[in-house]
Amino acid sequence: MAIDVDKLAYRYEELRSERANWESTWRECAELFNPGRYRDDTETNAHRIPLVNPKLVNSKGILAMRSMASGMQGGMASPVRPWFRLVAKGDPQFIPDGVNAWLDRVTQVMTAVLHQSNFYNATHTLYSDIGTFGTGLLVETANEDGIYFHLVRCGEYVLDINGNDEVDTFFRRLYMTPRQILDRWENAPDLPDFIKRSRERKVMTTERYDVIHAVFPRTDFKPAKRLTVESKPFASVYYLPGGSSGHGTGKACILEEGGFDMFPAFAPRWDVSGSDVYGRSPAMDVLPDCKMLQAMTTTLRKTQHKIADPPLVADQSLRATGVKLIPGGLSFFDSTRTGTTPVAPIHQPEAAALQTVMTAIQEVEQNIDDGLYVDLFRMMLEDQRSRITATEVNAKERERIVMLGPVVERLHKELFDPVIRRTFALMQEWGAMPTPPEGVDALDVDVSFESALAQAQRQVTTSNIEAGFAFIGQAAAAVPEILDIVDTDAMGRAYLDRINMPSSVIREESAVEEIREQRAQAAAQQQQMETMNQGVNQLVDATKAMENMSNTNISGQNALEALTGGLGNVL
Repeated sequence: MAIDVDKLAYRYEELRSERANWESTWRECAELFNPGRYRDDTETNAHRIPLVNPKLVNSKGILAMRSMASGMQGGMASPVRPWFRLVAKGDPQFIPDGVNAWLDRVTQVMTAVLHQSNFYNATHTLYSDIGTFGTGLLVETANEDGIYFHLVRCGEYVLDINGNDEVDTFFRRLYMTPRQILDRWENAPDLPDFIKRSRERKVMTTERYDVIHAVFPRTDFKPAKRLTVESKPFASVYYLPGGSSGHGTGKACILEEGGFDMFPAFAPRWDVSGSDVYGRSPAMDVLPDCKMLQAMTTTLRKTQHKIADPPLVADQSLRATGVKLIPGGLSFFDSTRTGTTPVAPIHQPEAAALQTVMTAIQEVEQNIDDGLYVDLFRMMLEDQRSRITATEVNAKERERIVMLGPVVERLHKELFDPVIRRTFALMQEWGAMPTPPEGVDALDVDVSFESALAQAQRQVTTSNIEAGFAFIGQAAAAVPEILDIVDTDAMGRAYLDRINMPSSVIREESAVEEIREQRAQAAAQQQQMETMNQGVNQLVDATKAMENMSNTNISGQNALEALTGGLGNVL
């Protein structure tokens, strides 16, 4: 079924209308925390607006957001250490042999693919978007050259969610010149004539036009063996809006229609209230502090300026000649006049007042650091440099790390897990996957996260296992039967799973059973050998005893004859 571009454009305008309540807050947050990352999609010169806020007098918000973004990257998906691995879902005893080793190999290849792409550069900026606006949008595409991530700026996209409160629809605005449009869609059947004729001009115009990219689930999706646009569950449409957009394009027209097998975008949110589409951010929580900080810093600078260069009052007699206040300046004054000072400060703040303002500013700056978790991330980065383990980090800052638990879980669900699954599918599609062993086609693959924050969250439970094992070990010295209540194999595997031990170094249950069976057989053979050796030793001892008896003389008879003769008499 063909896409109705008019209905699509109407839906886009509706979603923009729903987004309107967030725009003023996003603009304020961008000015104080993340200049340049907000673009109002109603501005016709959005590509030319200043990238900095000229009214900003204190950069604490920007620096704190930068620290938070760096800390999130180091704690969630560091480019210098493993942060995820693929594992087989289900009962380990039903997982075919060799699958875990293959998944470890796939993890290595996927890590290399992400390193070769712009994933880490894009996600670093994405963290600051999430921290500033509460929501970010990252689009993943692939071609023969590899994988690429497109980061869309706040204000240039609208989102929609399904019945499970999951983002499954986005529209983004591409503000393009005629040259850019022709480079991509020169053969589009409905391309307007004024775009086509732009190549005929001596100088191609730099005027820009709205191009809207929409990705949404198809309501009329029907799987088909033949690869067509309609056979993809997610539609991808580029179109030029109608003349109502103010750019004179006339009737709306479709430039390109395609599709995706999986939703290609990731829209992680810091925190979501109810069924809201867009999320709240930590920057919104400290926005009043950052506003107050600008006013306080302005007062501080004025106070410092007045102390260094105070307003002056001069004697009336100096009006004609003026006063030279530059270093070494010479001014003339009538010395016959008494009781007056030629030049004196009219108002000069006291140093104590200056110190009071500076102390208040430091308190507000600390509030901003606390709201953006700067101290926590700084501690984690310093601990990683000194090679302190995640367990020790957890012991030192467990309560503060637990505060980030909901954020970590949401990012895993809305960003990292979908990224890994889509990258896995793209690697399969483009033939970049290692050859799998038999039985993998029906295998359900899961993602285990190994980042510092993920480990800190998971390792909260390792202390319970350690305490339980220590208690059982001590109690077993007095009551050995207490060992019967603990499945030590399950305990060991649970502990190794929580510390993210690679699956390839953990033996399969079948291998463990085989080792134990061989050990039991070896023990049984050893016991049998010991029993046989004991019987032989007893026979040798008996033989030696008979020889000794036969050599012993008792009244003309040896001991053996005396014994058998006595027995004969008895019988």
